[in-house]
Formats: sequence, C-alpha cells, structure tokens
Amino acid sequence: MFWSPPTANNNDMFPLYDASKMRLNWRFLEYYGINPANASSKLMPWVIAPQVLLEAPTYVTQVPGNVSQNPSVMIPGEWNLFGDNACGTVNYTPADPTIPATASIITGGELPGGGYVSQDPLINQTYNLLGNPWALGNSQLLQNLQQQMEQQKAKGLMFRFSTYLTCYDMNGIFNDQPPIITHTVDSKILANVQAMYQKGLDNVGSIFFNPAYSRTAGTLGLWFDDEFPTAPAGRRLVPADPVQLQKDGVNFKSMTLGVISAQVHDDTLSLDLLNGFPSYSLDPKAKIPVAAKFDAGSYQLGIRQGEQFTPLAGFGYDDYQQAAFDKRSGILDLPLSAEAQKQLQSGALELQQQGATPVQAATQQMWTAEVVESASFIDVGDSKTLQIMVQYDGLPAPAGTVLTVAEYNNAYMMCTTDYYLAFSNPADFTLFLEDPDNPANNTPNLPQFVGTPSLTRQLSEGTGRRLTAVHPAGPTTDMKAVSYQQYLPTPGSVALSPSLAFANPVQGQGTLKDEPKGNVQFSTTQITTDANGVALLTVKAVAPGFPTLRFFVHEDKQPPQIPFSFKLMQTYTDFLAPLRVLPQEPEIQQAFVDAWNQVYKQQNAGQLIWESFIYPFILQPFFYMYPIMNKYMPLNSLARIEGAVDQLIVLISKEYQEESTLAMPITRDMPQSRRAVLELWAQALVKRNYPPIPLSMSDFPQG
Repeated sequence: MFWSPPTANNNDMFPLYDASKMRLNWRFLEYYGINPANASSKLMPWVIAPQVLLEAPTYVTQVPGNVSQNPSVMIPGEWNLFGDNACGTVNYTPADPTIPATASIITGGELPGGGYVSQDPLINQTYNLLGNPWALGNSQLLQNLQQQMEQQKAKGLMFRFSTYLTCYDMNGIFNDQPPIITHTVDSKILANVQAMYQKGLDNVGSIFFNPAYSRTAGTLGLWFDDEFPTAPAGRRLVPADPVQLQKDGVNFKSMTLGVISAQVHDDTLSLDLLNGFPSYSLDPKAKIPVAAKFDAGSYQLGIRQGEQFTPLAGFGYDDYQQAAFDKRSGILDLPLSAEAQKQLQSGALELQQQGATPVQAATQQMWTAEVVESASFIDVGDSKTLQIMVQYDGLPAPAGTVLTVAEYNNAYMMCTTDYYLAFSNPADFTLFLEDPDNPANNTPNLPQFVGTPSLTRQLSEGTGRRLTAVHPAGPTTDMKAVSYQQYLPTPGSVALSPSLAFANPVQGQGTLKDEPKGNVQFSTTQITTDANGVALLTVKAVAPGFPTLRFFVHEDKQPPQIPFSFKLMQTYTDFLAPLRVLPQEPEIQQAFVDAWNQVYKQQNAGQLIWESFIYPFILQPFFYMYPIMNKYMPLNSLARIEGAVDQLIVLISKEYQEESTLAMPITRDMPQSRRAVLELWAQALVKRNYPPIPLSMSDFPQG
C-alpha cells in the first residue's frame, strides 16, 4: 500500500506547526527570521532548504531522541511536500524492464468450515476497498462470504491488515512520479530535492508525489456484535521476554514478539500472526525490497496454571516463515485434541519459545478494553460520550466491571515521545536528563508516584514508522536535569494540563518520588460495564490538544495504581483512546463581523476582507502546510476560491467532515469557529457578491 501524507507538518525534527492551536509555530520560526509579515517570501524557501539540526534552537536539540533518531541535516518539508493524504493499493509496471511490476492482489481465501482456497476468479486479481454494495460476480469466495454474513447475522465486514517493511523514495518503481531521493544528508542530492520542490511551488504542472510504501498483508472477514470494531477479537497474547532471533543461520539480537490474537473454532485454534514475528529486508540495496521473517525458533502454545505450564499445540519456523505468512496473511491454524479443548478453559494462554531453557515469549492479557469511536474529534466546549468495549478472556466482561480512566499527554511538539499524566497544578519534576556535550545522549525521565513501581530509562532507535528498537539508557552521572517547568515556556513544549474534563470526576493527588515540587493534583473517573460489556465515558473538551485516555480495569474489584508516566512502547499493548480537541475561538467570529462592518461600504470590500481577515486568519497556515492545494484550489487566491465557492461550502461543512473520507486538508484540521467564519463569508458575502450591508453575530447559525 502507499501512504501520501503532506510532510511539512510532520514535526519529526522541527516544531514548525503548532497542531494544537492549528497555526504555524511563529515563536519557533522567529529564530530563523520568519514572521507573519515576511512569511510570504521567507517561509517556504526555509521549509524546502536543508537545515542543520545542531544549528536549531537548544530546546529543539534537547528533546530526548531528536538528535539520536534524526539525520544531522534535514529539509523541514521532509520527503513528501506535496502529499494529498491519500492511501491505497499499488498496480504499476515500471518503464525500466529490469524492474518487475508490482500489484496489490488477492492471494487466497478460506472455506466456511476451514480449508485454503487457491482457485477462484478473485485470486491474483488487483483490488480496492471502495465500500460498494455486494457485487459477487462468479466468485465462490464472495458468495460464501455473503451467505455466512446472513446466516451468522454478522454485524458487517472487518478488514485487518498489517503494514511492514516501509520504504521511501520509490518513485519510478511503484509509480510514474519523477525519481527523487530525500532520505540523505548529501548536500548535492538535497539541493536537487530543494530545486524540485521549488519548481512545484512555482508551477503546479511540476507538482509531484513521493509516497511511502509498505508491504501489506491482510484478511477480510465477518465482524460480529461482540467483537471490537477497532481491534481483533478473541484472546490476546502480549509480548513477555525477548526471544533469540536468527538471520541466515546466525544469531541476531534478541527481540520481543508482537501482539498475537487467538480464537478457537471447534477443534482448531487459530493464531493471528499478522504482527507476531519480526521481518527484515533480504537485500536492503534491492530496488524492490523483499521481506523475510527472522527465524525465531519453535514454540509451544499452552495453558498456565500457577507454576504449571501445559502445552497444547506446537509450531515451528516453517509455519510462520515468509511464504507461509504471505499465503494466509499470518493466520496459523493449530489442531486441538478433545483433551486440549477442555484444558483451554482451565487457565491463561502462554506462548513459550522452545530450547534448553524455555522462554516465556508471550502471555495472555486477560482483560482488554477498546474504544468503539477511534480517533475522535471534539471541539472545546463540547461534550462527547465514548463507548468502551471491555472483555475478559476474549468474551464480553461481566456487568458491573469497573474501570478507572485517566488522561495522558506528550510533553513535546516534535519527535515521538513518552506519556505523562495530565495535572492541574503547577507541579514540577525532572522531564529529561541532558548531556551538554552531546544531546544525542539525552534521555527522558519517567518519574512515578511514591508507592508505584519505577520505570527503567530507555533510548529508542528510530521514530514513528522507523521505530525499530529500544535500548537501556546509559549512566547519567554527568548529566544535567531539566525540569518540566523549565522547558514549558519554550516553543517546543506542550503543556501537560488537562484537555478534557470528566463528567463524574474523582480528584486525585500524588507525590512524585525524589521530586521536591512533585505534588501532583489530577482527575480521573470511574465507569462501569453493562450486560454487554460496554461502558460509557462522557468527557467535555476544555483545552485544545491531543489527549490520550488510558483505561485501568479494577481486577479483583481492587482500584488500580495510576502511574504518572509510561513509555512509548507500552502504547502497543495498553488500553488507550487518542482524541483530538480542536480549539474554539469565539472571539474570531466577532472579529470577522467587526472587520467586515468597517469595509462593507467600500467598492472593493471583497478584496479588503480577504486581505485583512479571511486569508491571514483562516487560510494562511493551510496554504503553507498543504501546497498540494495549489493544484486544485490555491488557498491564497481569492479569484480561484470565489470561482469554486459552492464546492468549498460542501467540503468544509461539519457534516462532510464527519461522514466523508474525501476531504480537503483543512476539513478536519479546522476549529468550528474558523469554519463558521469561512461558511458565513462564503454564503453571505461571496455568493451574494459582497452586498453593502453590515453583519452581526446573529448571522452565524445558532445552536
């Protein structure tokens, strides 16, 4: 699959975009002599020019991981300046005959009662997921799927997929876009990137895409009422101890496995290994990377009862190596004897790597909690109720199961970092440890409340999709402690104050270990499941940001310990719900009314309100961050927007934001107050040819 995000707002290395406030980070840009007055001539030349990381402001290089994970020189616009937020499948034959064609295809299927299907009109055909009604054709696979959906009264279809071996700069290999190399520190190559970006900015005919590509495996099957809509159903195994890997018969570094789902159907135990075993590129220099699975040894899957482990089924490398993985997209069926079926109910699942001393590779996570409404948007001042599906041992949790909910946030505007509990008082603590001589050694500090377990400090290798490993941090004897309150005033910080208010808050207080100013005041809430294992959580947005809700099950009816911080890697196995809180700026609506009422009598009132308000206060940040819009509707061109005003009105509507997958970049990235101004401007002024009449606040839609 391909991914084509606009990367100028990635903030992987530089805090260029203040996403919480949805505006450019002018305090950061001021360091480079860029401000709102000269942005039209200075900003984009800076965005597309190579910048030296160690020449950035200190607060940029201080962020743990920012220097160690990133190249020494980077173009702030990064690898896909003209990205359009598209993603999809691949079907391309390169002009170069030495490069093979690549296509996303359907590889096989399963019969309702089991059994692999390799012959069907669908097999080896390209596909796209379009959401169309049933069109079965002569495919027995699709006919079976529809019949089973009706017979089993399925809620719908679920598409599970895993992306891995992500590669960049593949133009000309997977598409017909001009070849480009962006992942380099070579000055000549970066100068070429800069020149290509400049041509695209100067002439829309020279705009090009440079998507990322990921090898992808997936399955399409039935989705039932008691199954998570955002995660696989069944029992869940999470990584425990690292296992020894081998590559080409030679020991490689040890690594933990990924999350594995398990489901039982009669005498078969099915493991979903989509994310279970790590892979690598057979030849990193190959034009088209070919994946291979590490040999992680042989395994026994069994039941844990106290100190006793009882094996039920086994498998080896042949069962999860790349060819087997590709054939069934990671699904592995293990036969169960009648006795094994009985034993399955007697304890928790466990996966052991076999050897002289077996390794506990994965253990069952008995409780799971997933939010139904994934990646929700909410406006400041609005309330939202989320449904939380809770399960125990792969089945809906008993009615009355209690969960505590807490809000966490990241402390930095750039890089990929750890999480801290949201708190409401001016508490202080050591945020990170700084090596004044080498910021690559800077490490995060993860303080905990007195009475809760401490966390070991770690350094990560890579960030985002490039995150490949974590390592224990080195000694900190000569390092300088930098506190949260010290870092907070910088343009690279994000406040850890709450973005959400719980409907039924429980006020909490804790003292951080070894932190003189570490008295922390925070808020949690408790929710309870119904007979279907679903709990309702109501929150009100109070400040813009990207809060993450974390759910703690009251196991054995005991309240959980709430950690003050947790590691980034824990997000892969924990119960989390990320939200985006959009700012509300009611003053901007009054300011727009006032601005129009000052110019409405003038002959060029339309041009004046555009230059003084609509462009600088509403559209300008999107013009800079999403230059792909120049190709369709330049956001700095009044004439072009006036000519497409009906289309604009549809695309920016709140209904379109919530219901459509086709969106302008600004559709989901705009506060409702700015949306209201843009809609009133378009409908009351542009469509009516700027009538010489004043506006009032009552002209905005009420309610």
